[in-house]
Amino acid sequence: MPRPERFVAPVLGAAMLLVAWEGVAHASGSGWVQAVGTVVAGMLVVGMIAPAFVARKLELSVVSSPGDATSGEPFTVTVVSPRGLRCTVLDPGGGTCAASARVPAPVTVVPPYRGVIRRIRLQLATAAPFGLLWWTVEREIVLDRPVLVSPRTAHSLAPLDRVGRSAEGDAAPVASLIGDTRQLRPYRLGDSRRQVHWGATAHSGGLIVRETEERTARPVRVMADLVGDPEVTEREAGACMGTVAAYLLAGSRVELETTEQARRICAPVSDLAQAGRRLARAGTNPYEDSTEAPGGSLR
Repeated sequence: MPRPERFVAPVLGAAMLLVAWEGVAHASGSGWVQAVGTVVAGMLVVGMIAPAFVARKLELSVVSSPGDATSGEPFTVTVVSPRGLRCTVLDPGGGTCAASARVPAPVTVVPPYRGVIRRIRLQLATAAPFGLLWWTVEREIVLDRPVLVSPRTAHSLAPLDRVGRSAEGDAAPVASLIGDTRQLRPYRLGDSRRQVHWGATAHSGGLIVRETEERTARPVRVMADLVGDPEVTEREAGACMGTVAAYLLAGSRVELETTEQARRICAPVSDLAQAGRRLARAGTNPYEDSTEAPGGSLR
């Protein structure tokens, strides 16, 4: 149902104006003053009550919305209305804009948590026709496509030695019989004959072998259990993003294990955008699901 907004000042102001006009009309005794007062009173009543009937018919439709967003950062949904109105985002939160009749208008939404946003709750307001008193009504609009809100990247929980970075900033290699040459050294008992570096041996007078190395191909698995309170799961998801970012920057292959729609999914991720979409769909959705379960964890 429509509700008036900050109605005390307009109503009291109109009442004082009518009382003052009545006093002037009674003192003057002129009929035209009383007639004008009647017209003014009628306009005040219409200007304060008519917006309630207009507000009942206020509607919005979505023109476009983005597919991806980041928690704490604004994104824009374009809407259109058959009537002029004022629009304020209530859930998940955002800004206020004025929309003209049949003209697309941008509405700013600021999601506080990662998750999937499929609908937005808005407060629509109008003061038509005279702008004397604003009346508001709440509406819910369904987006043309869900918005996947990724968590913000926080500090990694993975130790630096486990991330696999050397002092030079490269991914840490592992010893191997094949691959790139790391160094030359004298032969030791147990070394393979395939490691002998014959060119260096010819110049040194003794057997010289080469140590080789190659980068490990074993993927790193990051597990995220994002079930529970939105504040807790937001911190866990941010730490998970930081961990994935650290491993990807180190050149490691990363597998992300999450629970999506009651199914355990473990799949590789190649970049942060893909990881963010997975974490948006994982676990509890703060915009739809109950959050009474215990907080999540990251391993």
